[in-house]
Amino acid sequence: MPPLRYEQMTVKEFLEKCKLPRIPTRPRKYYSIENIDRDLICSVKYIGVLTPILVDREYYIIDGVKRYIIIKTLTEKGESIPEPIPVLIKEDESFKEKPVSALHIAYIVNKFRAEPRDEEFSDELITYVQDIAYKVWEIYNKDYEKASKHLGISVETLRRLIEEYLKTLTT
Repeated sequence: MPPLRYEQMTVKEFLEKCKLPRIPTRPRKYYSIENIDRDLICSVKYIGVLTPILVDREYYIIDGVKRYIIIKTLTEKGESIPEPIPVLIKEDESFKEKPVSALHIAYIVNKFRAEPRDEEFSDELITYVQDIAYKVWEIYNKDYEKASKHLGISVETLRRLIEEYLKTLTT
């Protein structure tokens, strides 16, 4: 089991420590409270954060971006959030050292679910993931086994991503 550490933070500690990773394909407008389900906003506002926010060892958020946005926005408006904020730290994960790990690809895909009808973003996301896969594959001298381990995906998935990526280059 990967090493996980649990922390309970005040809202102030949470906002000072935790941060969003910079994902090039994610426009700023997607980090807006207006795009978040009202029930989730009310739940966080009145009950608090019930599900721990997952972060890497540098406190980059892996899962919990919507809850982070809610906490940050409501706090900036002077509203209080019930404490503590539960945080799970995945000690063996680092966005800075390995930004294309499976957890962070999962993070990107999870963000895509927020706007499933946005075809332009969908195409952009697929291109981004294919580009990452191709670059990692090249770094490992086109060794599918090593590249797939680095990305945390199967060799079959990596082959499919690279095939699709190469098709887009020839069309």
